[in-house]
Amino acid sequence: MVQPTFESKPDTNFKWRPAIQESLLYTGIMHTFNIWTEAGTRDALHGPWLNNYLHSVSELRGWSDSDRFMAPYVGHTIEGSILGYIERQNDPRYRKVQWGGGREYYMSLLHSLAYSAIWHTQWKIGPASEASIGNVMLHASPGFITLADTPTLGTVEMIGEDAADRYLIMGLENRTTNGYLIALARTFLNPGRSFANVMAFRLPWHREDRIGLNADEHRIRKELMAEYKAGGEKPFEYIRPPKLEEDHEYPKEADIELTAFPVYERFLGSGGNCVGGGGSGASRVNPSLQLVGEVSGCLIMNFPAYNQSGDSLFYGGGVRWTPLAAHRVSPYMQVMSGGRKITAETDDAALRKKLMAEWNDGNGTLPHYPKRSDWSVEVAKNGPALGIGGGFDVVFARPFAWRLVDFQYSHTWIGGVGVIQPQDSIRITTGAVLRIGTWLMTSCVTRMVTPHFRP
Repeated sequence: MVQPTFESKPDTNFKWRPAIQESLLYTGIMHTFNIWTEAGTRDALHGPWLNNYLHSVSELRGWSDSDRFMAPYVGHTIEGSILGYIERQNDPRYRKVQWGGGREYYMSLLHSLAYSAIWHTQWKIGPASEASIGNVMLHASPGFITLADTPTLGTVEMIGEDAADRYLIMGLENRTTNGYLIALARTFLNPGRSFANVMAFRLPWHREDRIGLNADEHRIRKELMAEYKAGGEKPFEYIRPPKLEEDHEYPKEADIELTAFPVYERFLGSGGNCVGGGGSGASRVNPSLQLVGEVSGCLIMNFPAYNQSGDSLFYGGGVRWTPLAAHRVSPYMQVMSGGRKITAETDDAALRKKLMAEWNDGNGTLPHYPKRSDWSVEVAKNGPALGIGGGFDVVFARPFAWRLVDFQYSHTWIGGVGVIQPQDSIRITTGAVLRIGTWLMTSCVTRMVTPHFRP
């Protein structure tokens, strides 16, 4: 008797349970680090939870959180990539994507960006967040910087790690069978992916698309390397997807553009420099016109006194004219309107030292760890802002471009904030652009592209 056979469909359902478990484990590790290293976090655990939580969330203001460069622009960038890789490793559709994999790769980045944004917002102000466990914002200087740069710069970090995996790590694996060297390269050249692997209780150097490093796999590596050195094929090789004949018929103007960028801004009145970052999204109305929304901010430098600090937060939208949007080099002009908030703070270091002594690690006369508002005076102003400028993009592939330069002049209708005169400014940015809507037709014919090894 001949039994009919039915081919089962591949599993494409996102694995929510392990993804949430891994994200909660990562959240717990970060909370453990905060409680271990921050006396203020430990002290706030004993206060009235709901009142402190609501007060902590209400303390969000401005752009900067007064951390040094490493925390917001390196630490939070890696945090965003860790959460992004947790999403990817639990999504069967994109688990094996590689840099250069076309539509599948960039769709994976969008999913990772959204997942990272949701989980980092939870980490900052959610029910199991810095605001709720330890009320970090009561004794630190809170800002919106990490809410914006963690998912956006984390996505850029994922692109960098994926490119390093394809060009550097895979290249190394085609030249040596030294397992220790390969493990170190995989781990330290891909920190976000490595930490995400650990959250899933896998070795940091685990790869979905290549063999591992145990004894049997090491023997296979040696055989493949010996064959390669004798004139055979490379053990690991990226296979570029074939170009489609109908590819030229698909529109080259991106329907949606998502951009992450660093910011340098100079206030012309006070001469202050401002360094930060932000993100923007653009939706195309027609081939030459886009609607744009943006949130960005920066930390203001060059204060006359060491105990003074400040930051700028911009939020708004506008229109962008793109006369050559279908070309590889695409110039544009744009007009943006919205609001700008300037925050200035003056810290009393002597008062803080006195309050810390009175608290005395919980054994003194002060009943709580000193709050930032106890020894810091804040002045903030919010007003309408208008900017005009332009720049140009260089398209490297349909889904990806680099905003080589964006130059903008802005005017803000607010008065001075302390020594800050933000009325007129010049801003320069550069950044990565994810272009959506130029490559969707390839979804039914583009195969999953991964490095392969020959058993």
